Amino acid sequence: MLRLGVIFGGRSGEHEISVMSAVSVVGAARQAGFAVVAIGVTRKGQWVYLGDGEAFFATGSTEVLAEMGPFCCLLPDPDRKGVWVGGDGKMMLHEIDVVFPVLHGPYGEDGSLQGLLELSGIPYVGAPVLASAVCMDKDTTKRLLASSGVPHVPAIPVGRHSWRTNRHEVLDNLLNRVTFPLFTKPSGSGSSLGVTKVKSPDALADALDQAFLYDTKALVEPAMEGCLEVECSVLGNEEPVASIAGQILPSREFYDYEAKYIEDTTALAIPADLDPEMMARVKEIAVEAFRVTGCRGMARVDFFVDVRARKVYVNELNTIPGFTRISMYPKMWEASGLSFPELVRRLVDLALDRQAQSWREVYRKS
Repeated sequence: MLRLGVIFGGRSGEHEISVMSAVSVVGAARQAGFAVVAIGVTRKGQWVYLGDGEAFFATGSTEVLAEMGPFCCLLPDPDRKGVWVGGDGKMMLHEIDVVFPVLHGPYGEDGSLQGLLELSGIPYVGAPVLASAVCMDKDTTKRLLASSGVPHVPAIPVGRHSWRTNRHEVLDNLLNRVTFPLFTKPSGSGSSLGVTKVKSPDALADALDQAFLYDTKALVEPAMEGCLEVECSVLGNEEPVASIAGQILPSREFYDYEAKYIEDTTALAIPADLDPEMMARVKEIAVEAFRVTGCRGMARVDFFVDVRARKVYVNELNTIPGFTRISMYPKMWEASGLSFPELVRRLVDLALDRQAQSWREVYRKS
């Protein structure tokens, strides 16, 4: 039986969401026939071995604490791959065949963990190091999409250092370039943390302060009023395919953290309210954005769609999308005919295939 290591929790502001996603992934993995090895990461970055995870998930906790299990770690050594678990003054190796990272945000989705997994020689689900880093930073993503001619939502980047040292100058420059309403957001965060809809000039400074709580770079973007919020799931390596696109119908003013994870009032329309031609266009651009950014395995591509002008704009890519009970990535695949357990199985197969295809070793003759 294949041993699937599921890593969740983490140091980012999305810790609770990561745990909620892990609940669903672990359940689907067991249905798919995998043996689960659960690894929790505390908010401080401590790694905790949780066995098969059943005892932890039975508590209903949404936070990983150090006292929940023994310390564990991965070694950057492909000859010693697996999770090393501490106890009684010695470390014991528990083998892992594949890792499914369910760490949203910094230190999990940004290439950090992916780099460790590459060094450890353990295949893993999702995007490789470069694509993870690129897609975590929305500013870099937009620059790469622009260079390839992929239509996207424009943005003005603002650095935290510039904001702190030349606040009035930066603000004046922005006010000369933007129209309201607009959005401010951290460039490298997720789950709508630090995102603010700004309706007037006098609210812009406070909104930027909020964004800078989560990153050293913020983005100022148009509100894309009148557009539909559409998402599309992409799956694959060299030959990615897109799911049926879905549409977000938030009950709040925009699809913020509470609408995504706390309230049950947000409606999800699958398929999205698009005619066949526009649906095909969204799917085509989703795959194109996936390729341009170097993604592998999975990504959720978020769009704004102007139905009247018949234009599609990529907003961002999420390389470790939410996997909670209400998350769009698995729901769109279910609507496309791929069940949650089958999706996990496919993602694991893609992880194994990617390592087999990309593995490279250089040996020098002595």
